[in-house]
Amino acid sequence: MSAPVRHHTPGRVLVVDPALGDQALTELTTLTDLGLAPTVNLRRVTDAKLRDRIRRRWPVVDFDGFSEEELALHLEDEGRGYHALKCRAGIPLTRTVLERATRNDLQRRLALVGRAAAGSDTFDHAAAQHLNVAIRTTPGANAAAVAELTVALMLDGLRGVSKRSSALRQGTWGAAVEGLPVSSLVGARVGLVGSGTIARQVAQLVRAFGAEVWVFGSPRFTRERSAGWPGHRASSLSELLAASDVVSVHVPASTETKGLLGPKELRLMHPRSVLVNTARASVVSEDALDQALRDPDHGPYWAAVDTFEVEGPLFSSVLAENPHCTLSPHVAGMTQSAMQLASRRLMEEFECFLRETALPGGGKP
Repeated sequence: MSAPVRHHTPGRVLVVDPALGDQALTELTTLTDLGLAPTVNLRRVTDAKLRDRIRRRWPVVDFDGFSEEELALHLEDEGRGYHALKCRAGIPLTRTVLERATRNDLQRRLALVGRAAAGSDTFDHAAAQHLNVAIRTTPGANAAAVAELTVALMLDGLRGVSKRSSALRQGTWGAAVEGLPVSSLVGARVGLVGSGTIARQVAQLVRAFGAEVWVFGSPRFTRERSAGWPGHRASSLSELLAASDVVSVHVPASTETKGLLGPKELRLMHPRSVLVNTARASVVSEDALDQALRDPDHGPYWAAVDTFEVEGPLFSSVLAENPHCTLSPHVAGMTQSAMQLASRRLMEEFECFLRETALPGGGKP
């Protein structure tokens, strides 16, 4: 980090959820050095000692960052407002929230939102652009971590690790050894839906196991662009689904990818195949996947899912009752190294923004 950025008008940043562990203190200190006075939401800080250390140095609040109304109220802050917002989670940055955070009668209008993660599909980008609110994320910072868990879930699906562990804990050796011998990544065909950074890293990892890689990307993933990619370019999604022993999803949430793998597509997968979704819940219909997993003759035999339509304390999914599914609580990118890197990169994004942009005021002196 270079010399601190200073502004004539003190800036304010609402930290909806700081980095984990001691990295939180580094992150908050960096924001302070950049001329942004942090107010820290402690709702997701579970370490009592860390909460005390933060409380001694910075103003704190405690609210549900996933509540649209609570988020808007704290951004307004009784008319004081904030210049910036920092988060890790996919908070509901809707048009309503953005409009309330950029009201002309606020002392400070929101100008910058940063998320220490790759995606921002819970943000209304059109509204942010219209209201002149910049959005910064950290694509690629957690790619290695997501790729690593993806392969772990593939192996779990093929080898039945979690299923056999559960059976042994229940004292049933016979159930623990059912279905042997099993498939493996050696000689398997792994089909990747998506051709971005994470998919490429998954391809490199599974090839080291001896797997063959097929990939189906967006229309931009042309034959020319696929040259040198570590895998065979499938001509269609249908071809990839029907031909793969393992299918792994690596596309962002968008109108184009919503329901990309529905009932029709899942039925194309052969009965001993495995599906892994560490991307976005909207890409694979949970209801369709639940039904496909319960049909022994059509669709995948096993699925491993790290992302759901309803997450957090109110988590619910039809897949929770499905005996052919490994569930993971949206933690694919949550390794210490990945989250530290995401935090550092986001602070660099904040610094660049502040060097190039004057912080806006509001209608009040």
